[in-house]
Amino acid sequence: MNCFDCTQERKSVPAVAVCCHCGTGVCAEHLVLRTEEVHHDMGTGPSWGKRSARRATCPTCNSAEQENPAT
Repeated sequence: MNCFDCTQERKSVPAVAVCCHCGTGVCAEHLVLRTEEVHHDMGTGPSWGKRSARRATCPTCNSAEQENPAT
C-alpha cells in the first residue's frame, strides 16, 4: 500500500501505517503519532491504564480532531 497523500502529490511512497479513523495509508513523513489514555470501566467509575496507547492518524483526520466545534 502507498501513502494516499503522496499519491495526491504524484509520488509513490510506501505506507508505514494506516490511519485509525479513515483507514488511508500514511508514509513516515505524513504520519501523525499521538498518545491517549486508555480508560477501563471498573467498579463505580472509570480507571486509567498504566500506559498510554499509541494512535496513528493521517494529517487530514488529525486536523479535523484539532478543530473546535462551533459554540
